Amino acid sequence: MKIKKGYLLYFLSRSLFLGGGISTLFLYSSKDAYISIILGILLGIGIIYIINYISKDINTSLTEYLKKNDFLNIFIKIIFILYLLFLIFLLLTILATFLYSYFLIFTPSFISCLPFIFLATYLNSKSINKISAIAQVLIVISLTLVLLKTLLLTNNYNFSNLLPILSTKTANIFKTALIFGILSTTPFLTLIDEKITFKENLKYYLISTLTILIVVVVIIIVLGQMVNIYSYPEYSVLRKISLFDFIENVENFISASWFFDIFISLSICALKLKQIINTKNRFIPFIITLIILFIVNKYIANNFYNSMIIYKSFPIILTIFLITLIVLFIIKKIYKKL
Repeated sequence: MKIKKGYLLYFLSRSLFLGGGISTLFLYSSKDAYISIILGILLGIGIIYIINYISKDINTSLTEYLKKNDFLNIFIKIIFILYLLFLIFLLLTILATFLYSYFLIFTPSFISCLPFIFLATYLNSKSINKISAIAQVLIVISLTLVLLKTLLLTNNYNFSNLLPILSTKTANIFKTALIFGILSTTPFLTLIDEKITFKENLKYYLISTLTILIVVVVIIIVLGQMVNIYSYPEYSVLRKISLFDFIENVENFISASWFFDIFISLSICALKLKQIINTKNRFIPFIITLIILFIVNKYIANNFYNSMIIYKSFPIILTIFLITLIVLFIIKKIYKKL
């Protein structure tokens, strides 16, 4: 059976929205966040088209494409490595703060996040097709969980919470749309050398962003004006689920889809880091990731002030990385034709 790499795009597109991502959308657009998401999806499609346009010129791995040691190639490599390191840092920050806040409050984040790093290290010793095969299974579970939590919350729905529409400033709606477009597409750069067609990119991007849109609408319908007061609004909404009026703590099971997003994305980043630094030793990205986790554990995971700084600034940093890499790859594309 042919393995589609497009499955990976589903998880990459969702990976930055747990906690800080969704909270940022509500911070600027409040109950109108779903409108911003619709506009952000349109922007995201444009960004994906540009990334796909660049990728057509990369007929081999990124390592081979940048093999010649001229200034431009070295500069692209440095920026791309920094981009991967920052993505790993973000993923571990999201994971560590979430586990510390809701699951393992008495366990150091360094310990609680280690299983994810071990598994990601094991997978980066395999090919991208192996990760895609795992993603093919997990996407079915993830979509099932999205449907399940949407249905289980129906007793808490209050559609009047959607009103009034457009109660947020227009500038904030467009700002949130820009943030959504950036967060949902920037991770796609990790697969720029995987020869994924625009049609496939678009298909899994729309599936992924549709699940995020559903989640955000459900949060608004359930919480109303209170969407701004929670750091992890979706988890807070899931706590309202009770099966048959006596089975509780269902949220811990249903929230597994977030771990899938982070796990697959972390595995891809570790694999691409290993490839671009041109090493076959899987322990090098493991050690690098371990160092990043140590930093996250020491300075961010249990420090609310530092974590808020990260959550407020990371969309800007990702925008800089996205624009810089797109411009550099376009320059490289033009340079090759001269």
